[in-house]
Amino acid sequence: MKKRTIKQELFYLFSMELFSAVIFWVVYGMWVRAEPWVGKAAIYYPLIVLTVILVQGSLYWLNCLMRLKKQNALDTQQIARIYQLFKIMDYGLLAAYIPVLLFTKSFSVVGMLIWLFAIIELINYFHYRLSYYTKSGFGLQIIKPLRLLISGTAVKSQIAKEILSVQKGK
Repeated sequence: MKKRTIKQELFYLFSMELFSAVIFWVVYGMWVRAEPWVGKAAIYYPLIVLTVILVQGSLYWLNCLMRLKKQNALDTQQIARIYQLFKIMDYGLLAAYIPVLLFTKSFSVVGMLIWLFAIIELINYFHYRLSYYTKSGFGLQIIKPLRLLISGTAVKSQIAKEILSVQKGK
């Protein structure tokens, strides 16, 4: 498989994060239509949180692409400030799922899995890189990022690097 250029990779990351957010809602909509009992807060709340995180990631990659193309883009300091706020907001949204479960008295394994996936995406964006392609380039590795996390040798995510660079400059 031919390796993508940096511009192609950034466009791919931008578009696929956005596409993923849309596809999750399409699948959810099809599921609700087929199974009316599905439409409950225990499922759609974590789906909203996941969507927010995916859109944030998509916008980040779009901004990186715009920077590379030397178009009107936010600089590192602006991105770092915005994404520091997003990180706090995302933690709040993830934590709010617990009261949603308690007060709505609705539990869903699917909702919990979506919530866990949102946590993984938050880690992937704001802490450590968890996405590594397979050698063929058609899939993502699962064991490698886990091994790196456990061994303490995981690579900081791009957003985390930008936030740290701005914090060190203060």
